[in-house]
Amino acid sequence: MTGQRAAAEPYATRFETEVTSIDGRRVWLERSHFYAASSGQPADRGTVADIDVVDVELVGGESVHVLAEEPSFRVGHRVLCSIDWAFRMYCMRAHTASHVLIGATRRLVADGSYAGLEIAPETVRVDLETDAIVDDETLIELDGAVNRVIWESRPVSWDDMPIAAARERDEIAFDACADAGAIESGRVRVVTIEDEPDSRNETRLSGPTRPTNPWDVTACGGTHVRNTREIGPVTVLGCSRPAEGVIRIEFAVGPQAISRRLAEKRAAFAATSALDVDLEAVGDELERV
Repeated sequence: MTGQRAAAEPYATRFETEVTSIDGRRVWLERSHFYAASSGQPADRGTVADIDVVDVELVGGESVHVLAEEPSFRVGHRVLCSIDWAFRMYCMRAHTASHVLIGATRRLVADGSYAGLEIAPETVRVDLETDAIVDDETLIELDGAVNRVIWESRPVSWDDMPIAAARERDEIAFDACADAGAIESGRVRVVTIEDEPDSRNETRLSGPTRPTNPWDVTACGGTHVRNTREIGPVTVLGCSRPAEGVIRIEFAVGPQAISRRLAEKRAAFAATSALDVDLEAVGDELERV
């Protein structure tokens, strides 16, 4: 298995294991399903023996669990661990949504290559290396493409392969530095969002030699959902340029995305009322005014 156990088994949130080491509030476990902060994704929340986990660090390939207080249990004790499912699922949805967006940018933004990710509690940021100008119309097209892929219920899978084999496949977005959390012992973990449903059906009918066109294939060590329909609502919020040759696209997932859509709808209705035109005519009327 390449990468963290949490990434390989993202739906596992309760487990019992043995304590192998303790240093103050820092605890090592024989087996851990907690995700340690990596690949732009924050650490899992949860409890170890009913003590809150405030951080999970990856040190020398091992997960170190930082607790809110020094534990009363000792090395060798078995403890029950629980992961905050709501936060884990948010990160799974957000991380998978970022892959969907990256697939959309490859189709809509010229010469864009992945340059970084940050999953925050309210929004998600994806950085791309490109000199292209991303205007409002492109952002609208990206929003539409992302939500169509979610609606199409495309399967999401993950596996590992030799690094040399990954480098030979042009469709795999792979950066040995940016994706360090996906690399282990000469192998790399690859996450795939599959092709359109009709193409999958044709592949099954026509045999394995028929070429497929996956939406996105990226080296990644994060947690993901099994199907794009699990992502839920996504809204692209905007675009900025934090550095020369880099654009940053920000989007929201879940309740934050719904709140943004409600705000946009209120603004649209207010515009149609103030201008006394249908929604489709607002742009033309604003130009005329």
